[in-house]
Amino acid sequence: MHTYIDLYFTPESLAPLEIAKRLRHHAGLSFIIGPHDLAFEWKSEEEFHALLTKIHAALKGTGVLYRVETVAEEPAYIEPIPWPPPLPRHDPVHPAY
Repeated sequence: MHTYIDLYFTPESLAPLEIAKRLRHHAGLSFIIGPHDLAFEWKSEEEFHALLTKIHAALKGTGVLYRVETVAEEPAYIEPIPWPPPLPRHDPVHPAY
């Protein structure tokens, strides 16, 4: 199953980048590019409850509201792209090599 989370910010809530840090730290999730803010896949009810509990804890007290949408397996499902993307690694290369 796939679950999508939509976040709703207000001027009184924490900034989106601070929320992104909290979600990454507490739930291991990153914002994604697309119509939803977060997405995760789960196979058991326990797995779903554990991750949703972490998301709720990360957002508690931030002033951010959220909406949860769970859908069955989607044949056209595309793996979400995290945002911000990890920085590309540029190892120094000596021109003589």
